[in-house]
Amino acid sequence: MTSVNPKKISASSPTRKRAERFQTKLPLSIGNTKGSIQNISATGAYFEMDDDHSLGSNVSFVIDLETPGGKMQVQCQGEIVRVQHKDGKLGVAVKIISSDLLGAF
Repeated sequence: MTSVNPKKISASSPTRKRAERFQTKLPLSIGNTKGSIQNISATGAYFEMDDDHSLGSNVSFVIDLETPGGKMQVQCQGEIVRVQHKDGKLGVAVKIISSDLLGAF
C-alpha cells in the first residue's frame, strides 16, 4: 500500500474552480481490474489501468489507503469525464460523486 504524497498540482484552468490536487501512486480496483491513481483531489481523480471505459459513464472504484491507524479502503462513485490512451495504458479522469470509508482491511 502507498500513502498520498503531499506534492500539489496547480489547476490548469483559471476559469474553473477545482479542488487542490495531489500527485500520488495509490492502488485502485474497479471490480477485478487493478489500476493506479496518479493524482487525486476531494472532487476527482486521474488513474491508469488496462481496461477500456467510456466517456460519460458511471464507475464504482475502491481506493486502498495506508494510514497511521492501518490500512483503509474508500469506496467511490464517479463519472468519467476524460479518457486517453497513453503508453499502452488507459488514462481515466473521474469526477467523484460520492465516497464512503469502508474501514480497515
